[in-house]
Amino acid sequence: MTFQKLLQREKENRPFRVAVVGAGMMGLGVINQMFRMSGVRVSLVADQRVEKARQAFISNGIQPQDIRVLNHAGAAQDALAKGQPIITEDGELPAQVEVDAVVEATGSPEAGARIAYASILGKKHTIMLNVEADVMVGPILASTARSVGVVYTLASGDQPGSICELYDWAKTLGLEVVAAGRGTQLAPAGRYVTPDAFAETAKRLGGNAQMLCSFHDGTKSQVEMAAVSNALGLVPDKRGMHEPFACVEDLPAVFRLQEMGGVLSRMGVIELANSFRPDGVEVKHGMVNPGVFLVVTSDHPGIQSLLKHLFRRIEKAGPFYGLFRPYHLTAVETPYSVVKACLYGETTGSARDRLVTEVIAVAKKNLKAGEMLDGGGGYTVYGLVERAEIARNEGLLPLGFAHGIPVLRDIPRDTPLRQEDVGADTRSFLYRLRKLQDTIQSKPEKKEKNK
Repeated sequence: MTFQKLLQREKENRPFRVAVVGAGMMGLGVINQMFRMSGVRVSLVADQRVEKARQAFISNGIQPQDIRVLNHAGAAQDALAKGQPIITEDGELPAQVEVDAVVEATGSPEAGARIAYASILGKKHTIMLNVEADVMVGPILASTARSVGVVYTLASGDQPGSICELYDWAKTLGLEVVAAGRGTQLAPAGRYVTPDAFAETAKRLGGNAQMLCSFHDGTKSQVEMAAVSNALGLVPDKRGMHEPFACVEDLPAVFRLQEMGGVLSRMGVIELANSFRPDGVEVKHGMVNPGVFLVVTSDHPGIQSLLKHLFRRIEKAGPFYGLFRPYHLTAVETPYSVVKACLYGETTGSARDRLVTEVIAVAKKNLKAGEMLDGGGGYTVYGLVERAEIARNEGLLPLGFAHGIPVLRDIPRDTPLRQEDVGADTRSFLYRLRKLQDTIQSKPEKKEKNK
């Protein structure tokens, strides 16, 4: 068993050495959990807020005098060899020293792309909590990782990782996946909330108001389901998905084909189950959030008969069945992806060679020419999923670019932004890596020759 293998590594004093980049709410959670595990060590924490990183070590029993603050690879490697815990302000330094894995937890698409790419080139397994970066450049990061023999993966505990794990289980058993998704709490006017509404909560939790806002304006769930789509090949049935009101027991009745009384025009899709009814009332009893789900079916009559029996407590069970996991444990579970990568060389979920789904930027308010965009969860835009081919053909602006750049013309609220509507920052690493990915993806896919 996995924990026994880790116990053996602990006994032999051969722990996997891990660097965590970003000591915010998620990064700190990962650090705390790994300090409770056998066979893994948090050897290095990278954060420009040195005191925050220092407290992450101290709160887990490390003596202040034992912690080294180093920004040079040579000195950091010497300290690692002595078993000294390290803090660095350089997020790319872990790529240059002897650690086995890097957990990227900055939440910034620009920083995430740069740090993940450097870590992969440094031949470190890279665990990506930063789905905002993954939906922009996941394919090129994943293909680069494969080419150098390391793992690039989404994280267990984050909802995309949890969905991928459930999907892997279902597909291994030969079940057909009709829909895969997560719960949401999107109020009728939720798209237009701003970070101001979450300032106090962010202060209390030690988090970021804009990140918290992205959960409530729907952007975060759109980004997460795009990551799922790009890993599993499932598609959005429509721009932004249907996101209907649905409780747990409603899942197989709602997420079925339209001719069967459901909302879907096809099977094999990503979706969201909203706890808000269309009239604005939130129904918390039986809500899907914070869980994840699959709706599955089988074309075998014997399997259908057995599933109907097993789901007999649900009225009118079959031919579709809801599989529901009522939790995702965020940073508590993320170390499992670290172990899976280091011990078995396996991903939890990883982008395919080409984007299946894009997250596009949509005006959150009436934007004026010259106004600066501030990214998902901010004051100016929210995100919606769209099939990558459609987004490309219509010249729609990927959400990851909608930060720190000006709008060139007035844009009405709820209008998708086009790339020609903004002044692009062509100097950013994210822009350059994405353009390289786009160039690679513009080439025709190779087809196997008939033997």
